[in-house]
Amino acid sequence: MIEDDWLIADHITSVIERAGATSIAQADSETAAVDAAGTHCPQMIVSDVRLHEGTGPLAVQRIIAAHGNIPVMFITGTPEACIPCDPPAVILTKPIDETAVMATFRSLAPL
Repeated sequence: MIEDDWLIADHITSVIERAGATSIAQADSETAAVDAAGTHCPQMIVSDVRLHEGTGPLAVQRIIAAHGNIPVMFITGTPEACIPCDPPAVILTKPIDETAVMATFRSLAPL
């Protein structure tokens, strides 16, 4: 989970745990996200687009370059900042629609 607002990160974490996530690492910057992925390779990435330091899309690109193809879901208040995203990802908007987040997580999560 890459999100620089801890309240939003906590809310999204709660939602994806209800969708079936069992292990969630949180990072609040591009560098912290890349470092966390180096410690434990993620099976899925949930990220905001704009961060206080760096960006979610750049963090995702760096993580995928290092670890291979990983499903990605962006949850952002600025979806236009991620179009087009490379690699492609599902883009959901804030405010958070819990039903959409859970459905998207379940559809992207590795079995």
